Amino acid sequence: MINAFGLGFDIGSYLGIIICITMFMFIVIMRSFDSVLRSKFMSVAAVMLVALLAAIVERDLSHFDVSDGYRYAAKLVKYIAEGYMEVAVVTIVGHDYQKSKLKIIWAPYILISLFLLTAPINPALFYFNENHEFVRGPLGAVIFLEAAIYASMALAVCGKKWLNGYQRDAVIILFMLAVVSTGIFLEEANIYESCAVTSSAIGILFVYVYLYAERYNVDSVSMCYKRRCFYADANKYAKTEMAIISMDLNDLKFINDNFGHKAGDIALLTFAEVCRGEKNNKFILYRTGGDEFMMLGIKVSREEAQSLVDRIKAKLAETPYTCSFGLNMYKPGDDFDEAVVQADKAMYDDKNTYKASRSKRSRSRTEELLDKTENFTNDIKFLD
Repeated sequence: MINAFGLGFDIGSYLGIIICITMFMFIVIMRSFDSVLRSKFMSVAAVMLVALLAAIVERDLSHFDVSDGYRYAAKLVKYIAEGYMEVAVVTIVGHDYQKSKLKIIWAPYILISLFLLTAPINPALFYFNENHEFVRGPLGAVIFLEAAIYASMALAVCGKKWLNGYQRDAVIILFMLAVVSTGIFLEEANIYESCAVTSSAIGILFVYVYLYAERYNVDSVSMCYKRRCFYADANKYAKTEMAIISMDLNDLKFINDNFGHKAGDIALLTFAEVCRGEKNNKFILYRTGGDEFMMLGIKVSREEAQSLVDRIKAKLAETPYTCSFGLNMYKPGDDFDEAVVQADKAMYDDKNTYKASRSKRSRSRTEELLDKTENFTNDIKFLD
């Protein structure tokens, strides 16, 4: 135990504080990270530091003959700070989903925090006995209920990411939950003090570093993997049969020139969301150029790949946008670049068919797009 300025620092608290400071340094130095996520991580790091210091103060006060009011205050600060960390982590791992759905996750935290504030007059939550020992009452398990609620939400996000083809994100979330759960168990079993917050700090720092690294792999507009990932995965699965789907979003330049680049971004993201909604985790989606997308179907048949293309086309028909598709199958031993060329050729054939049909229509593209967009909404708010 290290004593500094009257505070007793066990190794867990020391490591937790060092990790919080490390995260602050990462956030300040890595300025190019997404500003909203940076602010969320900054708030989590600050609250983690508060929780660690509150835990240290509460533990040290137990060695002195002081009013229990101070210990109640320190314990409540720790519990409420830990609850904030839980809800903030869910907003971080689910940051790419609709904001309207994320707002409701604050309700359990607010209700449970208000309930915890009754602890000084409600010994059923917790109290301090005549020997200055902390005693959790029968309702004290509410903090574990809160943790379970937010762990369940994080698992739901994890499952959605897995099904949408973001298996790496899902694994990272599972790792973080495992680290935090282990820390809570070790602290509650009195094996290591301050282990819960320290474990949370380790897990959250790992998520931050991962997300920062992943931004180099994920396109910021469409949220698809970038071109480099396409070829990296092609090399990874070179000994596996794959479907190669080449896709080109029609009229993107026209949309950008006539309606602005924000309208073009919405078109790109809408198309990507349609693809993610129709595909399963056998297919990996990439944005390889301005209006160019690719999909690799791992261990799928031509029929499965064609069925996916048909479903995407049908879903796109509900939007103002269209896309040209080309499909080619790759087998181990084939020249992958040549297989991509053949998929591109099929896509260009489809695009020529689209252009021919467009030239036969009497209405201008401007009128047609305005008509289609008038009653269309995709609820994409994070581009605003």
